[in-house]
Amino acid sequence: MATVEYRRVATPASIRDVVEHLWVLRHPGAEAEREVLLPDGRGSVVVSVGQQGRRIDALTGEVEVDDGGVRGIATRPVVRTQVGPSVRIGAQLTPWGLARLSPHALLVDAVAPAATLLGAPAVESCVQAAARGDDAAAVGVLADALALAVRFDSPELELLVPVLAEIEQQRGLVRAADVARAAQLPVAQLHRWTVRHLGVDLAVYLAAVRFSAFVREAVGPGPVLPHEALAAIRWYGQVGYPPREVERFTGHRPVELRRIEEGIAAALVPAS
Repeated sequence: MATVEYRRVATPASIRDVVEHLWVLRHPGAEAEREVLLPDGRGSVVVSVGQQGRRIDALTGEVEVDDGGVRGIATRPVVRTQVGPSVRIGAQLTPWGLARLSPHALLVDAVAPAATLLGAPAVESCVQAAARGDDAAAVGVLADALALAVRFDSPELELLVPVLAEIEQQRGLVRAADVARAAQLPVAQLHRWTVRHLGVDLAVYLAAVRFSAFVREAVGPGPVLPHEALAAIRWYGQVGYPPREVERFTGHRPVELRRIEEGIAAALVPAS
């Protein structure tokens, strides 16, 4: 039986300022496939071919169609469901990638058409290559389009980049005050910069990075299967850590973590 194929592709030097890695995900469509998309403090660019997927917000239960596009920072985990064959060509952006590419259209828990960033001809070329099974060509088109995209820079963003890199290095397990002190910046100023360039304040960004790091420590790289995410959350909840420790480590209070667990579990129940 055909299985889901996931392949990560190294980032060309021309786009390393905005892209961490490129990837290809093929769903054969034999049965429904599900994955948990983590709120990891990064945006993404995805060109999708084939059947559309669905995204279910683990906290609110809201459902939306997922047909690729440019996504900004997510603040909540989402369960993506795919029924029917599809191919997705994607670029995982750096934490500051979207700010460099599109500072005037910051997206938080939202999506814009891929053509707004890549251009319609590039999207069409990527779709055609993926449809005929030439994944290497499709990834190359996406990388080339991102290399040609206009870069936006500012003195603030240049100072913010090493701050975000350090947060990633620490897996988000730092306080906002300590981040500001290490950067020799007032907390209020750092807050303004993250809102201006990322679309969220520093506390929200830290919470997203913490939750992603918490789950990734348990499941490793690649697509996150719902049962793996549930196992990590349930195991942690059963240990019985104090509430403040839970929030410090996972980015969420115990009640929020339970809601996320319930939301992921509910998303796995077939719609009647």
